[in-house]
Amino acid sequence: MPVNPHALAQRDPRFADQRWLLDLAIELMGPEWDQDRLHYLSAPVSADHTGAILGLRESIRKFDDFTREMATLARHFELRGDAQRRAGHVVSAADDHFAAAILYGGAQWPIFANTELNVVLEQKKTDCYTAYTRGADHPIEPVEIPYDGRSLTGWFHLPAGRTAADGPLPCVVMLSGMDGFKEMNVFASADRYLRRGMAVLSLDGPGQGTSLVREIWYEPDRFGEVGVAAYTAVAARPEVDPARVMLCGVSQGSFWTTQMAAAEPRYAACAVMFTCFDPGNTAMFTTLSPTFRQRFMYMTGSAGVEELDAKVATMTVDGLGKRIRMPYLAVMGEDDPLCDPVDTYGHLNAVAGPKELLLYTGEHHAPVTRPSGRRGPQVFLAVADWLADRAAGIPFDSRHTIVDARGLSHTEPWGDDRRYTYGAPLDPRTLLGEGPGTGLS
Repeated sequence: MPVNPHALAQRDPRFADQRWLLDLAIELMGPEWDQDRLHYLSAPVSADHTGAILGLRESIRKFDDFTREMATLARHFELRGDAQRRAGHVVSAADDHFAAAILYGGAQWPIFANTELNVVLEQKKTDCYTAYTRGADHPIEPVEIPYDGRSLTGWFHLPAGRTAADGPLPCVVMLSGMDGFKEMNVFASADRYLRRGMAVLSLDGPGQGTSLVREIWYEPDRFGEVGVAAYTAVAARPEVDPARVMLCGVSQGSFWTTQMAAAEPRYAACAVMFTCFDPGNTAMFTTLSPTFRQRFMYMTGSAGVEELDAKVATMTVDGLGKRIRMPYLAVMGEDDPLCDPVDTYGHLNAVAGPKELLLYTGEHHAPVTRPSGRRGPQVFLAVADWLADRAAGIPFDSRHTIVDARGLSHTEPWGDDRRYTYGAPLDPRTLLGEGPGTGLS
């Protein structure tokens, strides 16, 4: 069952040429051949749903299986949630509907055009998430952020039990990556940001999630406008403290939120994870899975490779750092194939405000699977704590932290200009001493 018209594959010669290799890779390695997709889709759902989502690795054997298998499981959860709601089991219904929304969103990932199926999946995702909000453990409401004469969609979340007497809260404006969507950013229950007393605006930027079906395409030079619009909308809410509105971006969202921070100085802090600072996404489009470029062609509304290349040529963090004066955190895995550490170091050297790099030795794009990520600071909790500290006004000096293969953190002042040494992130001269060779072990 093809999920895209055959002609769509021909707009990218690399995707067309390597399609048979793509299916072979999935057959041999499973549906997480390129990234931990099932793991990050299963992370925000309730623990009772995780196993079923991870179990999809058994039934997804080729690229076109993704949509069918995810939509089938989503439909199962949706119908079960409907039955739970009729039985009066509000909490169980909410958990089912949340898992269904996440899977309907996941089922959209392999579709690179606004096909009839994609539009239906988008509606099902929204309907199921709306059903979830009726039984969620915290208040949630839909929001629309004005942009370019239209609007971007988001979900605004408040911590459970919050009352007007608590006063205005800090708020995190959050964006996921190029394969993500706003519904997956806040956990179904016991969310890490809400539990720390922060409100969250989870947003679909241009070229993401609902914006795609609305044909609000990604234009690299205009994402700063999103930052201004999102801040203005959130800061006007009575529940939010305008002085404590912060940014958080994951993967490609790291680049977008950096643009937002540079464009809107009223943000109080910015944290970015799994940095995507490779100029023009060159490595992503030339050395990694051909699905990345197909996805970006859809996100930008590009008809062919030449048009895409022209649009993404301006994607660079050069010049943004000097405009960022609020506290800034960057987190990356040292062996991230999407971003050369030198690009992240160069950007942080240019950031004018206090900054911190948390670098996980030997880790991949999402530093959660290798020894440094498994044994060291849990990356998502570290970011949530960092933002909570900024909301609390706790000052910090610019610093550089390496998490080694034993899970131990090594922190030093940032200094005037910090460089990355390939193969030895702290300093290759550690091999000359009596210690274990920090950063290499």
